[in-house]
Amino acid sequence: MMKILKFLRNVIFIVILFGVSSAYIDYTRMIDGSEPIFNISTYNKTKHVEDYRGLFYQASRKIKVNDQEALEDSSDIKFFVLTKEINIPNNFVEKKFDFSMKVEEDDICGDTSILYYADLNTKIYTYCLSSLSIIDSGNNTEDSFLSYLKKDSSISEDVIQNMNFTGMYFDNTIEIFKSPYEFSDENFVIYKCNKPYIEDLYIVPSGVSVMSDFCTYKDDDFKFISTIEEEKLDSETTGEKEKEAFYEDDTYYYEFDEAKKDRIFVVAPAVRLSSEKRYTLMEVLNNNMLTIDELEEKGLKFNRVEK
Repeated sequence: MMKILKFLRNVIFIVILFGVSSAYIDYTRMIDGSEPIFNISTYNKTKHVEDYRGLFYQASRKIKVNDQEALEDSSDIKFFVLTKEINIPNNFVEKKFDFSMKVEEDDICGDTSILYYADLNTKIYTYCLSSLSIIDSGNNTEDSFLSYLKKDSSISEDVIQNMNFTGMYFDNTIEIFKSPYEFSDENFVIYKCNKPYIEDLYIVPSGVSVMSDFCTYKDDDFKFISTIEEEKLDSETTGEKEKEAFYEDDTYYYEFDEAKKDRIFVVAPAVRLSSEKRYTLMEVLNNNMLTIDELEEKGLKFNRVEK
């Protein structure tokens, strides 16, 4: 019996020693900008987050491009020993810049919110704001928030980190962040979704409450993530191709250079917990799911023939 207890004690000691040593080694590696090695790593493609689970620790990082990028190219790096967060000094990470966000309130507010920016994972809405800008303190330059988002959408996370977290919406589905400029013209609030696979933002002047359908699936998702697919014929036909009219409005007939309206589909990929959605071109037009101009913006080629 004593031998068994001694053996178990030695095993426990070895496990604890290995757990503490591996946590320390991986922590020092991450400080130096290297990936941890004593762990099992998983990558969430939807949230662009890579998690590392060691024996006594857990770490994560926000991926900017793909999970093969160097740790020093990532952001939002965190390290926990058991449940306690240990600071990771990001001196190996090149800082983007010191900046502040400037907003201008609109004197006349509309009835609905405006979709300011959208990609496959995030949509940003505004209300009662005429402009949003990023001021680069180092270079003393100013550019639109939208231009920064188009270069690197992770700038939205940097904006939020510069703000004051003030709490959660009553049902815990939304995080509330207030600008640090309480007594200036730059007083605004950002509501951030706190639901799986949905990280949308709603930026409004201070005092404006969150819109009722925020953080839910909205029909306009289809407008921004759908793409156009054309089924090719099994074999190329020879001879002259007949033009095909497929739509009309008060001003124009719309036609293709060949008969193909039944081979064109509008497809929304499976994102945000939704399944893939696939519609024929005529379904989309006849049900007003997208306008002819929106289809053209997505790359649909056709001719306009004046009536």
